[in-house]
Amino acid sequence: MKRILMSTILVLSLLIGAIPASAAVKENKVVWLGDYGDAAWKGVNLTTVDGKNNVTKRVYKDDAYFPTLVGDWIYFLKQETGSDVIMGQIVKVKTDGSQLSEVTKDNTYSGFSVDGNIIYFGGYDKDYNYEIGSMNLDGTGKKILLPKLSFWSYVVGKGYVFYVDTNSDQSLLYRMKFDGSGKTAISKKSVQPRDGGYSLFENTLFYAEEPGADNKQNWYLLDISGTNKKTFTSKGTISPVGYQNKHFFFEESVVNASKKTIRTLTKINRDGSQKKTITTLAEGDQFIGSLGTTFVYKTTTGKVYQIGQDGKLTKSSK
Repeated sequence: MKRILMSTILVLSLLIGAIPASAAVKENKVVWLGDYGDAAWKGVNLTTVDGKNNVTKRVYKDDAYFPTLVGDWIYFLKQETGSDVIMGQIVKVKTDGSQLSEVTKDNTYSGFSVDGNIIYFGGYDKDYNYEIGSMNLDGTGKKILLPKLSFWSYVVGKGYVFYVDTNSDQSLLYRMKFDGSGKTAISKKSVQPRDGGYSLFENTLFYAEEPGADNKQNWYLLDISGTNKKTFTSKGTISPVGYQNKHFFFEESVVNASKKTIRTLTKINRDGSQKKTITTLAEGDQFIGSLGTTFVYKTTTGKVYQIGQDGKLTKSSK
């Protein structure tokens, strides 16, 4: 019963916890999760992007989350069969779909990310208290860094945990070290714990404060040290995509005069200046990863193409 009551929290934690990722890349390969509304792509997919054929192979066909490329392996969270909550084992499979192997024996994990040779994970102890920990890539050396946490929405990076305190009335965004010290409030207003409310790109944190009484919403870029804070605005909604060459890239959705939502790939300088639309995105096109300085998208028909920082499109011949 307790697990059923926790299902809503776990679903939300999927969206942002442990550096949320629906896609990961290595060289010319992109690994991504299929749309659950499309049975042909459900599960973990690997696309080899060559600019010509852009061949996609489904390497795991069942429920999975957080696919991450590590060398010739794809790590992901394998959903526990029959469970009514998002929870499972961390497993790995070769990029050709062979050698599916367990990284963890237990299925109490709700998210993870990989930094070098370390896996940082979020999950539950035997009493269903939330905790953040680490382990080696082979599942050994497991350590609980932060036990019995009161929050579930977080990202991990560079020795810090960034999280939204959803137990408070304000739901502010905080930063603290792995040992629990150095707790610092980053935002002054509420931050959404999901749906792109905040993301970490290497040393740069993106976050959005909820509108106040003036109905004005601001977006921010901040170094993880807490310095170099810059502000920018939008007439619509923003979904972060990436950070490259001192530019922040994001999808911006704006309702035009005809009441039609227009979605664009847009960039802005790290200092908050020179906001520029790169290209207009077709309805239903899905961002699945980045390769070099390009952004990789999938159409509703399954075709994969790249968008350059100058807006140039490279489509496959198939």
